[in-house]
Amino acid sequence: MRTDRSKRWFSDEGKHLDRFGLVLGLSAMSVAVLSLIDLDDGASGFRSEVGTIIVTVTVGLTLVVALSASGVARRPRRIANIFIGLVIGGTILFTFLDVLVEIDGVSEVSTSKPSLVWTLIASVTPIVVLRRIMKHDRVTVQTLFGSLAVYLLLALVFNYAFLGVDNVAGGDPFFGVAETSTSFMYFSLTTLTTVGFGDLAAVSDVGRFLASAEAVLGQVLLVTVVARLVSLYSFSASVKELSDDQAGATTVE
Repeated sequence: MRTDRSKRWFSDEGKHLDRFGLVLGLSAMSVAVLSLIDLDDGASGFRSEVGTIIVTVTVGLTLVVALSASGVARRPRRIANIFIGLVIGGTILFTFLDVLVEIDGVSEVSTSKPSLVWTLIASVTPIVVLRRIMKHDRVTVQTLFGSLAVYLLLALVFNYAFLGVDNVAGGDPFFGVAETSTSFMYFSLTTLTTVGFGDLAAVSDVGRFLASAEAVLGQVLLVTVVARLVSLYSFSASVKELSDDQAGATTVE
């Protein structure tokens, strides 16, 4: 029963399975563009419009590749890909309409205001990546890439969570004062790594809860993944040593 349900969501096969090097590269690029490109409503001009497209395409492509590399079954992956494609296509279309036609309200479609479904897909992505690397029976370069990708994807998830809280807060900004969209990615990274410079802090109860949850998850993730990698590496080393001993004994005989 459980196996049948698992097969509905995961196939653990495909030509892109375990290609976590690509996932890591795209995850790092997503974090970089969200850290450098301001998508705040106050931003305007051609540079802002191009930035919106770059962020949407980069993050969307990251999610698509991560789901494929994690062995998600074709049907749920196709549904997610369709939605991601609609978000990317809609953002590009509305952005160009805003530039060319200058229709009021078109610019409301922006990655600085992530939809709930978009945020949910982003939230599921590090989970399925972590699930896949935990199934590896030996440490490979792709295992290491996958573990690093999970860490960056988690920062991406909380970036969108913080933006979501800020969007529904009405007149109460997430940080108490209005900040650029890049500040949310910066805050997510410093919280995940528990650096906490103190220049930014969540003021609402929900914001503080999310920030605390990110800090805890970041540390638990490190402990879990590192313990798993050390265990796999030790097992692989023991098996290799045993094989070498048996080969040596055979040679002596």
